[in-house]
Amino acid sequence: MTQNQQKNNISAILGGPACSEKIRSALEMTGIEHTLTVVRTNDDFCKAAAESSPDLLFIDLDDKSLRIFDLIDWLKRQHLQQVTIGVTEKKPLNLAMRAIRAGLYSVVDISSDVLQLEKDIVKINGLWQELQESKQFLDSRKSTFDFSRIIGKSKEMQSIFELVTRVVRRKWTTVLIRGETGTGKELIARSIHYNTCTSNEPFVEVNCSALTESLLESELFGHEKGAFTDAKTSKVGLFELAQNGTLFLDEIGDISQKVQIKLLKALEQKTIRRVGGTRDIRINTRIITATNRDLQTLIKNGEFRNDLYYRLNVLTINVPPLRSRGQDILLIADHFLKEFAAEYECPVHGFTPEAKELMIQYQWPGNVRELRHALERITLLSDNEQITIEELEQTLESETPILLSEKEHTKQFRIDIPPHGITLAEAEKEVIQEILDRFNWNKRRTSKILGISRPRLDRKIQLYGLTPQTQKTK
Repeated sequence: MTQNQQKNNISAILGGPACSEKIRSALEMTGIEHTLTVVRTNDDFCKAAAESSPDLLFIDLDDKSLRIFDLIDWLKRQHLQQVTIGVTEKKPLNLAMRAIRAGLYSVVDISSDVLQLEKDIVKINGLWQELQESKQFLDSRKSTFDFSRIIGKSKEMQSIFELVTRVVRRKWTTVLIRGETGTGKELIARSIHYNTCTSNEPFVEVNCSALTESLLESELFGHEKGAFTDAKTSKVGLFELAQNGTLFLDEIGDISQKVQIKLLKALEQKTIRRVGGTRDIRINTRIITATNRDLQTLIKNGEFRNDLYYRLNVLTINVPPLRSRGQDILLIADHFLKEFAAEYECPVHGFTPEAKELMIQYQWPGNVRELRHALERITLLSDNEQITIEELEQTLESETPILLSEKEHTKQFRIDIPPHGITLAEAEKEVIQEILDRFNWNKRRTSKILGISRPRLDRKIQLYGLTPQTQKTK
């Protein structure tokens, strides 16, 4: 939006006609379309501010009849979205500083020429526009990452909703999010941040497993010029970039012992020191970490510090794998399907009963991320109104990484025969169970390997009461 397109309702409390005319003349020179309302009492000012929702407010600091600080306090309590400017000809420095500390956005000297006043107003108005844009951005991010958008009715997900609700009421709580890859740990971290922080409080993230020890240390804490061979300039670290906001450390279980020690110090002392630096830098940063590894096992193996674990584990959110979330799978799938159908303008709007059954039975080793990618591909290519089991099976078979290698697929397995013997049905049950588990319950592939039809395989599964089992090491 250009300046000429902007429209501001401007309320001004001015000490006299001369001041009013200077403001009016400066506003007309800016080219900003506006409506100027001049009032002379506190009550009239409050009424105008509340009713017309002005963008810019001018308060005359030279008018001793005004209760200036009462006005500033009232504005703060109302949470109105405006910029409040003090105007003065007498330049009362002490009063101006007190007013800015109390909440005024700026103080403008109107004793200068109109051209300078016009420049000051244009600058302040531009800053106000940036403030509004950042607020709109934050509102959109809050909407995108509202924790109510995390889909799930299962007991485990309801517990997560309750925890996140508590976290957003306690802004600086350190949070540890645990769960398998693809379960949505980053979504939860962003939801916590955008529902507790303002637009000028940043969200900074880093994947700890993607960086070497030295590079991660430099990224987190920054470095001074000459700290190492390639350090040709000083660099601000992510802790400093995340000041007053959130630093999200993904895959925290992969950091080295050296980085763990520095991270522990940062958490305990609220200070960091850049690589090659000599002074400590105060930080005010909320830490959210995530991992798909068992940190307690890493502690037993001497790979992760016990004291750091307790500093990170103030509040833990355990995100369940998709395969254990039952009917949530269908809710999430329906959400993704609607999203992609609208994006790609596809006719598909549902799933066949057989496809729904497969989605519930399938193990989803890639969790929500795998489900999302599979449905995006099917929606993009499908001409059907409903996603069929054939489309789903073909996509899972061709696009989904299999947990077991081909060598593991083809290796033999043994059936243990008890002393009293084993029936043919019992042996058949064990064989079918083994192959289903090896191929993540891909029935199309299993029936092909066994040389039987898909309906016959379904009958065998029902007959033997087979369900997905945890992968076993043979």
